[in-house]
Amino acid sequence: MGIYKDFIIFAIGILVIIKSADFFTAGAEGIAKAFRIPRVIIGLTIVSFATTAPEFITSTISSHMGVGGMAVGNAVGSCLANIGLILAIAVIIRAISFNPKIIKQELLFLVILVIILYLLMLDGKLAFWNGLFLCFLLIVFFAYIISRELKGRRESQENILSNYPSPLPSPHMGEACKKEIPIQSNYNIKKDSFKFLIGAAGVILSAKYALIPSGVKIAHFFGVPEIVIGLSMVALGTSLPELVTAVAASVKKMGGLAVGNVIGANILNILWVLGFSSLINPLNIDTQTKTITMPIVFLITFLIFLFSRTKFKITRSEGLVLFLIYAGYIFYIVNFAYS
Repeated sequence: MGIYKDFIIFAIGILVIIKSADFFTAGAEGIAKAFRIPRVIIGLTIVSFATTAPEFITSTISSHMGVGGMAVGNAVGSCLANIGLILAIAVIIRAISFNPKIIKQELLFLVILVIILYLLMLDGKLAFWNGLFLCFLLIVFFAYIISRELKGRRESQENILSNYPSPLPSPHMGEACKKEIPIQSNYNIKKDSFKFLIGAAGVILSAKYALIPSGVKIAHFFGVPEIVIGLSMVALGTSLPELVTAVAASVKKMGGLAVGNVIGANILNILWVLGFSSLINPLNIDTQTKTITMPIVFLITFLIFLFSRTKFKITRSEGLVLFLIYAGYIFYIVNFAYS
């Protein structure tokens, strides 16, 4: 009966984390809008960080509790699930076209980032200085993205203003054109703050007292290392919000949203989740992760880079290839890698 209880607690922990992450995201976005932070900044920072909060909290608490295998497995396993399961299913539902700029910049950066992570893992651990380096790259990356997007928005506004006859009919029209979308002033800051705090508390408490302890017990019951549970059950569970988003985006013919969400989530899993987790405690990297898991992460990341360069599109058959690679990897890692 004990193992069934652990599975139930694990499932409840996943559900609470997902719902809490929704509250956390909604509260963070509401607070940002109340303070009139530009929407582009909200989307690129607060929302992207909030949607990766389940992975971040799970891995950092795992690291703090000395369960480094689950911390690594959750982050790396989420990278695999995001491409081999989430993006693959979205593409199988409907072929996805790419924005060429994404391929040249964010996706190429992700490929390079996977290589950097693999090189850092070669000595068998992610130490404090490795984590500091990853966090530094995170700051540089977001500084560049925000700067690029704000510059693009300014140029777009200038083009709009240049199309107006001179002089402007109203001295206030120029300022009106500079506003992308009017920001309302009636946001309920108390309600949004409450959502933010409840969401944050829910994610932290469910990870610490439900997901991680039950995951460890399940791993011990099956006689496998914690990293196996992290790579499979925990990674899949914490990636469910991305799965729902990707499938909904694909059905609504908004495949670009699914692609952007997956690429952004994987960048954050490497730089933010693994970076901060290794700052808390050095993370030991086992042989299977170096010889099997990381090469598979590189393979499927490089494949979407190659697939997307063909008419800037990923087809259903290519999505099926990604899914089969992921399914084969999970079958191998659960049944053979640590036996």
